[in-house]
Parts: sequence; C-alpha cells; structure tokens
Amino acid sequence: MNTGYLRGIYFRLAGVVTVVVMLALMVNAYLSQKSFERALAPQLATKVAGVGASIRSLVLRAVESGVSFRELYGVTERFAEIREEAPEVTYFALTNAQGQVQHEKGNAPSGAASHFTSPAMLALLQRGEAAADGTASSTLVGKLYIVSLPIVNATGPLGMLHLGLDAGIFDALMLDMLMDVVVVLVVSLFFTMELMNFIAGAKLEASLRQLGASFERGASGDFRARRRPRGEPAFGSLLDLMDLHLARVNRSFGQAAREIEANRRGPAHERASALVRAQMGLRSLAQRCRFGIDETPQQDNESQLAKVRAPLFMFILAEELTRSFLPGYVKHLLVPIPWLSSEIVVGLPIALFMLIVAIGQPFLGVYTERVGHRKTMLIGAGIAAVGFVATMLAHSVLDLLLWRSLCAVGYAMVFVAGQAYVLDHATPGTRAKSFALFVGAIMAATVCGPSIGGILADNIGVRPTFAIAALLAAASMLVIRSLPAGRHKVEGKLPVRLPSLAEMGALISNPRFMTVTALAAMPAKILLTGLCFYLIPLYVVQMGSTQAMAGRILMVYAVVMVVLGPLTASLATNKTRMYSLVGGGLIVSGLGGVAMLAGADVGWVFLAVILVGLGQSMSIAAQSALLSEHCAPEIAKLGEGVVYGVYRLLERLGNAAGPMIAALLAMHFDYRTGFIAIGAGVSICGALFFMLSLSSPKRALRPVPLTT
Repeated sequence: MNTGYLRGIYFRLAGVVTVVVMLALMVNAYLSQKSFERALAPQLATKVAGVGASIRSLVLRAVESGVSFRELYGVTERFAEIREEAPEVTYFALTNAQGQVQHEKGNAPSGAASHFTSPAMLALLQRGEAAADGTASSTLVGKLYIVSLPIVNATGPLGMLHLGLDAGIFDALMLDMLMDVVVVLVVSLFFTMELMNFIAGAKLEASLRQLGASFERGASGDFRARRRPRGEPAFGSLLDLMDLHLARVNRSFGQAAREIEANRRGPAHERASALVRAQMGLRSLAQRCRFGIDETPQQDNESQLAKVRAPLFMFILAEELTRSFLPGYVKHLLVPIPWLSSEIVVGLPIALFMLIVAIGQPFLGVYTERVGHRKTMLIGAGIAAVGFVATMLAHSVLDLLLWRSLCAVGYAMVFVAGQAYVLDHATPGTRAKSFALFVGAIMAATVCGPSIGGILADNIGVRPTFAIAALLAAASMLVIRSLPAGRHKVEGKLPVRLPSLAEMGALISNPRFMTVTALAAMPAKILLTGLCFYLIPLYVVQMGSTQAMAGRILMVYAVVMVVLGPLTASLATNKTRMYSLVGGGLIVSGLGGVAMLAGADVGWVFLAVILVGLGQSMSIAAQSALLSEHCAPEIAKLGEGVVYGVYRLLERLGNAAGPMIAALLAMHFDYRTGFIAIGAGVSICGALFFMLSLSSPKRALRPVPLTT
C-alpha cells in the first residue's frame, strides 16, 4: 500500500463531502429563490402604495375643501411629478366609484378598463381596504402589475387610485436576486473547500502519508520505531497500534540477540546444538531487516506547506473584498487637485498600490530572509489591517492615498513572505505542486472577494465593508501564528540579493529579454489592472448597475482562470505550443476589450471579462518558460534570481501603469473607448510577439523556475 493509494482515498473522501455540500447549497439556493419570489411582489406593492399615499391624501384634502371628486384638476400634472420621483411606476389612473377612468397618465395596459370595473375591484372599494394602513393589492394586468388603493372619506367610497408597475422590473429584480444566489453558492463552495482543507484536509493527508510510509517501511523490512509528532487525531489509534507492534518486534529481536549472545559465552558443553544455526539466522535477519529506533529527524515539508494556505487565503480575501467598489469610493472622496483630472485622481490609489508592491518586493525579499516568514507576515497583516481601518475613515482622496499605501506595504510583505515560505519548503520535485497550492489560495480569494465585497457594499455600505476587510486581515494574524517561527534551512540555496543597476540596465537593453517582458508580461498586466481594476467598476456603475454587478463580473474572470488555468498550463509541453499560447492568449484577451465595439451593456462586459480570463489563462502559464528560453545566456551569467527579479519588477510596473493608461483614455474619450483602445493595443502586442517568435531561433527549453 503506497502513499498515492492513500492520497486517492483522501481525495475521494473530500470529493464526496464537496458533492454533498454542493447539493445542500443548491437546494438552499433554490428554496431561497422561491422565498424571494413569494416576498417580492407584496414588498413592491407596499412600496408603490407609499408612493400613491401622497396622491390619495391630496385627493382627500381637495374633497374636504369642497371640490367635487369628478371636478378634480391638476391630477395629471401630479402624476407626472410622481413619475420623476418613482420612475418604476409607468402608469397612473384615477377611477370613480363605478370604476370609470377620470384621470390617467401613461399607456394603459390591455384589459385595464375591464379590470377597473371588475366585481373584485368594486368590492375592494366598498370594503375600503388600505384606507389607513397603506397595504395594497397587486394584480398582473397585461404587462403591468396594477397596485390599487381605495380612496374613502367619511361620506363613503369615492374611487380608486391605480398605479402600474412594469412586470419587467420584477423580472430584473428576480434575475438580480438569482445572480446573488448563484454568487453566494459559488463563494460558499470555495469557502467550504478552504475550510475543509484548513480544519481537516492538511492533517488528514499528513496522517495518510505517515500511515503509507509505515506500511512501506514494514514491507521493506524496516522495523525501526520512529518518534512521530503528536497531536494528529486522524488514524491516531491505528498508528499507536502499529507502534506497539513495532516495539514488540524490536523487544523480541533484542531479547533473541541477548539470549544467543549469553549462550555463546557459556561453557562449550552447555551450548545448545542449534546455537550456530540460530546465530547465523539472526545475523541474516539483521542484514535483511532493520531494528531499533530511528533517530533521523522527521520532516514533512508537504504538511508545513499546507499551513500557509489558510492565512494567505484570509489575508488576500481582505484585499479582494474592495476590488469591485474601490474606484467608486475614490470617486466619492474626490477633491480638486491642480493639474490632475478627476479620472487620473480616481486611478491614483490603484496605481500607487501596485507601484509600492512592485518596488517593495525585492527589498522585502531580503528583509524576509533576515527576520523570517512568520514575523514578516504578522507585521504585514497588522499594517494592512490598520490601513483598512484608516481607509474606512478617510475624508478625502489625499489621505486615502496614504492609507492605501499602508495596505500596499502590508500586502507586499505577506505576499513576499508567503512566496518565500513556499520556496523554502518545496523540493525540486514538488516545486510545481507547491506553487499550485500558493496560487490556488490567491485564486480562491479572487473568486470570493470581489463578488461578496460588491454585495456587502450595496447592502451595508462601503465603509462597513472596509471594516470587514480589516477584521479579515486581523484574523489572518491568528492563523499566521501557527506557522513555524524559524526559517527552514535549504541546502545550497543562495542568499537573496538585489539586482544592481548595471544588471538591470543590461537586461532592459537586451532584445530577447524585452521581447517577453515588454510584448507579453507588461501588456497582460496593463490589461488586467486597467480593465478589471479600474474601468469595469466605474463603467458598470455609470451604466446604472450596481457594485454587486461589478463584483459578479470580476468573479467571472477569477472563475475562468481557476477552471482553465490548469488546463492551458498542461498544454504548454513544448516551445511551439508555448509561443502559440503566449501570443494567442494576448490576442484573445485583447479581443475582450475590442468586443465592446459590438455593444455597451452589461452583457458585453461579461463577454469581455470571459475573453480576458481565457487569454490570461493561456498566456501567463507559459511566459516564465519562454523567458528561460529567450534569456538562457543571461541566466547562466547573472543567475535566475536576478533575471526573474527584474522580469517580475517590470511586470508589476505594468500593473501600476494599467490604471493610469485607462484613466488617460477615459479622460480624453470615455470608459468604453478605454476598453477598446487597451484591448486593441494588447492584441497588437500579441501579434508582434507571435511574429517575432516565429522568426527567432529555436532552442531546447530549460526547466522552468516557478518564482512569482
């Protein structure tokens, strides 16, 4: 029985639990949707009844002043004023006691006249319902929901006020609620998987590995007892039982050895005849098997790696919560700044955040190596939590820049320390799997954060949502404390160092290096931050939609990356495919922005984000390998750390440039033109890269260093 077999059992158990949770969430989503449907119409009817109450009170005052109900004037004008206050009400009618229309505004639905004179309406008028408490009945007539309010005074019923609500509003609200339910379903599933991994997954897999290793040692004849770490509840009783049997085997072997040795030292005439055969058998057994206690320090790097996923997920989730509404929040805090347009000012906090992360990472790598992963992550999470609280209390965009800078420093510290932790605990054979764990935590937070953040911002407000982000960042510190205090020693690992200016200049002037960096890496990041972080949140709200909708759109990007990223990475098996994936991915993602030429509504934004996610998942996976292909001489001369450090620095400067480029386009044109221009530029970069790659000499690909 090997470790792979036991891990397969774990994955099957985790799959069963996930399916059960998914089915439960789907049933809950279905029941929630039905509950919304039952409650929506009465709630809207009550809201519309409140709109009609002012009209009814005017009618009653006019009648009390001696104006005949039949001779009321100015009613249609009042209808027009109410229409401006409540645009969802598209039809107004005032009928007499017999149901005949006296005044109306808007297009009457088919069947309205028969509805007004129906026995049910006349009976409602006679009963005088809704005369005092504001409750009202609603009926679907044609394509309008008609809310009817009786008008009754002391002398008796006077007539009815009818207000028509477009049925399409119900459909739009139901669709909006359905999308929120789907968002909560997806987010709950990701949360469940992360929670399972945090609570049981890592420990269960570690116990399975330990159990499998025990079986393998026993099958190979290694019966030495090992001191295993305590506190692992999974299979604890079975492992304890195996330890007891191993102890008994070792005692029996030791006792047999002592007895044979005692007999061998006795007088020759007292020795048993079979002593020589027993001694030879014991010697043969000692050669084939091992007994005693294994004092070799036991290190389970995979278990240590799993510990970093939960704090990374929690911390990055805090930042991702703000993604869908941060530009709108900045716009709300705008103050005049000389020589800067409002569009540029809105993009400044995003660009400054990315710039600090880009410039700070090389220095923070050195700092992390000196003080350790856990301390760096604790300090970074604390700084970010303070930054979120201060951002919540910001008075203008000027102090907001300072508070977002704190968040950026904290984010960079946690990111760099988490990345270094993975590098220190990953072996050459497990590096790809280790970084899959690291990237998986980031992508799970990217799926959950923007959508939930948008829903929270729409329902409880932007500032309270920043408070929730601060709580998440602070809570991540409690999980970070579970990480080892010291640094894991890595044999042969070179110390982290900053690239010199001469080395940076040599790489920047290198055409091979800049082909991958300037035509692939930087355009991809400019597209990501320019479209997803700047244009989409502002454009969606400008169209009259909500911050929750912006969050849903950004969640679609993350879901596409999570689903297609591993698939496209598996396709990058040779250099020809990698060239095609990078160039084709840039073209496809750029077409996402160009797609806005075909339409301007939310549906086209969804399509744009899907294409951007597809293109990014195609190109990002192969870029590091192509850098290794193009810059093999530079890597041999300067080292991987320097070449990839400069590459990542320029790539993240593209992150910082994206919002500024988008802001300049929005300032001189509009948001939609920004989509199209950035998308077209990235597609052109992809086409140029593809043509240059076809003309470049082909060399064998070197192993890919998975640094981020």
